[in-house]
Amino acid sequence: MENSRQHRRLQERDRLAALGEMAAGLAHEVKNPLGAIKGAAQLLGDAGSRLDAAEREFVGIILEEVERLDRVVGSVLDYARPSKGELHAVDAGAVVRRTLTVLASDRAGDWDVETDIAEGLPLIRADAEQLRQVLMNLVRNAIQAVGGRGKVRVSAAVRERGPGASVNDGPEWVEISVRDEGPGIPPQVLEKLFVPFFTTKPTGTGLGLAVSQRLVEEMGGRIEVTSRPGAGSTFTVVLPVARDALGAPRSSREPARREHASSAPAE
Repeated sequence: MENSRQHRRLQERDRLAALGEMAAGLAHEVKNPLGAIKGAAQLLGDAGSRLDAAEREFVGIILEEVERLDRVVGSVLDYARPSKGELHAVDAGAVVRRTLTVLASDRAGDWDVETDIAEGLPLIRADAEQLRQVLMNLVRNAIQAVGGRGKVRVSAAVRERGPGASVNDGPEWVEISVRDEGPGIPPQVLEKLFVPFFTTKPTGTGLGLAVSQRLVEEMGGRIEVTSRPGAGSTFTVVLPVARDALGAPRSSREPARREHASSAPAE
């Protein structure tokens, strides 16, 4: 039975790999004509003085839809292409702060971010740039969940070991949580959140969470979701603690690939 399950998993992996290659090839083929369409529409837009109001509106629609298709194609390529991330000992708190600083500089709406980063966090084994990409996606989703007018809480802490674990072993995981006060996620949607191309957004690609999940899994971690309709949602990124040559957790006071924020994030 175990051999049979293993065989099915290998078949599924091969099928997904083939689909990924096909999607990547198709996306590359689509990008070229999209670029030509966008260029032609921009030239028409530059001749705006010779266009009437209806024609200018149509050119604007073409440019908007080309941009949307380009985002879809980009998401497909992100999902299909293999990750090129490099894993290092990373300061999770610094990555969180830097991410929120970037988001605060592109702020729209009346939303607030509340942060709670535990002191003395051990370093995690991750790719800082890809982790920031994942967190930006989760925070933006949370902002959309509260309609751009609410509170989003971002926290980073050590995940406590289960019962029976030795205190001397130190922590195994660090968790970064993004919680919103939105309407929550219905159970039938919750079970499909990480399925590629599944989306409840009118203009979504359905690949943001799928790409985020793949990146986190390649770092040796996972994304957990808890939600109740009417009570908001929490997405938690769980990543392994970085250890030294003797197997001890590395401290954030040690040299690491830190993410330095140029200004304080929105609180």
